Amino acid sequence: MAHRRIILTLATGLALTLGSAPAVAASDPSAGEVASVLESAPAGEPVTVVTTTQTATGPQFTTEVADSRQDARELISAALDEPGVTVDVAHPVSIASTLDTSSAQAPVASAATAAASKKPKRSNDSLRKRQWSLDKLRAEQVWRKSKGRGVVVAVVDTGVQADHPDLKGRVLKGRDFVEDDRNAADRNGHGTHVAGVIAAKAGNKRGIAGLAPQSRILPVRVLNSAGAGNTVDASRGIVWAVNKGADVINLSFAGKDLDVQMQKAVRYAVRKGVVVVAAAGNQGCSGPTTYPAALPGVIGVAATNRYDRVAPFSTCGPAVDVSAPGVSIRSTMIKRPSMGLPCRYGQSYCLMSGTSMASPHVAAAAAIVIARTRHRLGAAAVGDLLTTRATDIGAPGYDTASGHGFLNVRRSLLGR
Repeated sequence: MAHRRIILTLATGLALTLGSAPAVAASDPSAGEVASVLESAPAGEPVTVVTTTQTATGPQFTTEVADSRQDARELISAALDEPGVTVDVAHPVSIASTLDTSSAQAPVASAATAAASKKPKRSNDSLRKRQWSLDKLRAEQVWRKSKGRGVVVAVVDTGVQADHPDLKGRVLKGRDFVEDDRNAADRNGHGTHVAGVIAAKAGNKRGIAGLAPQSRILPVRVLNSAGAGNTVDASRGIVWAVNKGADVINLSFAGKDLDVQMQKAVRYAVRKGVVVVAAAGNQGCSGPTTYPAALPGVIGVAATNRYDRVAPFSTCGPAVDVSAPGVSIRSTMIKRPSMGLPCRYGQSYCLMSGTSMASPHVAAAAAIVIARTRHRLGAAAVGDLLTTRATDIGAPGYDTASGHGFLNVRRSLLGR
């Protein structure tokens, strides 16, 4: 969370800050300032130059594509000369799931394991007995208090299959920022998997159950059929979701670059009282800091296995606030998943691993808390409940692998 992190600044010397003061464009930008903006652009060409303007309905992003680095320099120079705008380039982001399921180490005694051993009767969903994560999170006990009824969770991802039997009636009308239309159908499968973790129907004798089965999904497609995208589309999706009434936003993607548009989109969401949850990334403890998980105000989520061990693929660092189930998670899937996913053609459910799967568990927990407290708590207060009431599983106290510990939804609701 923002108040627990050292706020990072761009090492390239951009005329920007991550504090509350707005960035100021130089009236006579030097070649050094232009080079600083261009330095973080992805290798190769073309380059997408992004200008951000603040409006009453949130930050607005305008893009121009430069076919060469020289053209990009000219666009950046011209944009820096405009009053009231900030300038950056688009950076790549991609889904935070992985093929790695190797973290099934020997069980260890822990408070989280002990708590999960007291199991009430499971819901009657046909695959419920294979959802170890719901056992670990004591879902059926939590549902006696809240199922997330009516809370809107935006899944900013590859889209969602709205007519999936376990999601039908739970999915609102969405938006596609990849092809700029109103059809947020999923052509990859990742977003549908994330949505099922959150809101799949419980007690319908079919498939799986979501952790917040009475919440609603707002699908926002910002990643293409390969699970790749950029920070501009993602930022537009976040702003749109806020303005469409999202209570929680789940971001199960990651990138290595900090940029203006994502920073401003997340800041807008947090200021509007929206809980923002993001995957910490799958680069392991030797990997770089990832965004948007590392942005101030975002709940960054690490992945654990069924034995309360942080998965070896899970990215470590100050971006990690809490950990949640992220290994061998069974959830909803489209019939024709991307070949990049470990999912079989024609199946409606699939096992996947990654911090992509951990993040929606926390987003669902946020929905449960929001519904239980009747929307009376702000985003920061909800985040505090989810992080400070987690069950410690790593080094005593906060650590950069598991954050404040393993998600404990029951304690977040009841204080014990």
